[in-house]
Amino acid sequence: MRSSFLLLILLVSLTCWTCQANREKDQPQAADSIGAAKISAQAGAVGGEVVRELSEAEADTLLQLEQQIMQQPENEALRRELGRRAIDANSGVIWAVGKGRVNPQASSPSVALSQAEMAATLDASRWAAYLLEWRKTDYATKFGSLQASVPGATVVRKATNDSLCVVLARVPLQRE
Repeated sequence: MRSSFLLLILLVSLTCWTCQANREKDQPQAADSIGAAKISAQAGAVGGEVVRELSEAEADTLLQLEQQIMQQPENEALRRELGRRAIDANSGVIWAVGKGRVNPQASSPSVALSQAEMAATLDASRWAAYLLEWRKTDYATKFGSLQASVPGATVVRKATNDSLCVVLARVPLQRE
């Protein structure tokens, strides 16, 4: 089951990467703007600062760590590893991955996709809340004991298949 889920994530990631590559290839760019286009595709601005965007492999690693934490909520080492990879204190950003199921009984496919993306964004915001809490408590709080989310999540990338929407979200790191 786990290997089939990882295969699904890999297929969704590959599909998104291929679609993005085709979209960029189809859009003509002036010679002067090629460098600027590459930078903007790999970075985002947060509070006027340029923030490096995570690669697909880095986002997949975050998702895998989140899933391991859900299976082993008492494992502090997993929480620390997620924090190490997800919190970019220099740029003031938390990276989180969220998942949302597509409701096959929604009134329309577009409504189903929109609801799944909203659920995935909320899930990413919950992970960001845990990361903030873990940062404050030196990773002592067990997963499952917090019911909160952090506002201000920006979806950087999303991948949707027939039944699942996965988003990579960037959340501003709240300064203490």
